[in-house]
Amino acid sequence: MEQDRHSGQVGIYIHIPFCEKKCFYCDFYSVENRTQQNQFVNFVIKEISLFAANRNQTPSADTVFFGGGTPSLLAPQELEAILDCLKRNFKISDDAEVTMECNPGTVNQQSLAAYHQIGVNRLSFGVQSFFDDELKFLSRIHDSKQALEAFALARAAGFENVNIDLIYGLPDQSESRLLLNLEKAAALKPEHISAYNLIVEHGTPLYSAIDSGKIKPLDELTEAKMYELVMSSLEGKGYRHYEISNYARHGFECKHNLKYWNGEEYIGFGPSAHSYFNGTRWWNVSNLSSYISALSSGHSPISAKEKLSETQLIDEFIMLQLRQGKVDLKVLHDKFGINLDSEFISYLEKAGHVSLGRNEIVLTKKGFTVCDEIAEQTLRRF
Repeated sequence: MEQDRHSGQVGIYIHIPFCEKKCFYCDFYSVENRTQQNQFVNFVIKEISLFAANRNQTPSADTVFFGGGTPSLLAPQELEAILDCLKRNFKISDDAEVTMECNPGTVNQQSLAAYHQIGVNRLSFGVQSFFDDELKFLSRIHDSKQALEAFALARAAGFENVNIDLIYGLPDQSESRLLLNLEKAAALKPEHISAYNLIVEHGTPLYSAIDSGKIKPLDELTEAKMYELVMSSLEGKGYRHYEISNYARHGFECKHNLKYWNGEEYIGFGPSAHSYFNGTRWWNVSNLSSYISALSSGHSPISAKEKLSETQLIDEFIMLQLRQGKVDLKVLHDKFGINLDSEFISYLEKAGHVSLGRNEIVLTKKGFTVCDEIAEQTLRRF
């Protein structure tokens, strides 16, 4: 039995690995073959129970996030079985944020009403675009009409906290098309919008298409300009830019994702899920068959573990702070006993990348476009 040394409430992540069709830009672990779906539900319940049995105390949790894959491919009763298991093994807050990612092409009025009834209170729709040609390029299974219908059905089912995911920076995408996508999303009045620049990940069909010259990506200057347009447009529509790709109306920031960005604890279940708990990070095998096989034998499906060093903790603090558009200089000193030198801060300020706040540096819009470079430069100071 492990001795828990954590404090506060953890976040719980459940990775649902099934997709009706894998998108050609996605590198998250997922499978199109759903023959093991019922079996998977039983084994993720077993993993949760196994984790809890090895604890010396029952962890408290105030967020649950069903990600994937496509969690909305699970029947409401399957999702309910997992939630019931979590409630038996964790102290889940009465007001916990319970998020489920949804593909607009996989839900209907009945399923959304059922998800809401069993306790899901936040939806994240993978809309990606409101234009059918862009959706076809991204190999999404839904069209723009289904996206609009799914959002309306969610409201009718009683959901008052809904996120819309968008992807921009597609090859040949124009600025006017980007702005129209943002306007269409904001017109629906979701509580939260996530806008991601299209990232070319190794091992994806998109990477192969670009590598072979079949697709020409946008240049970095154009992508940076588009990012600035996204920031200006959404902030102008009442959404606060609180993380590099995330925008929310007041009070609707994603509590679960804030745990990742604030270096708080989270526990993941399901193939490829990651955890950070008691100062240790671990991750599960990224293979459904191996995941089921391990649990069938009564073993944990953990693939590897690492204890974070002081250097890693500093690096992650800086990077996660910058993702949220700032570096809290007081926390940096109080937590790690280090200071960011004034000469470097002055350099960033003169470059137009940061402004000075009280005990913190704050990224400008220009600074957000070069966030990774600033993080790299900052880490070199220590």
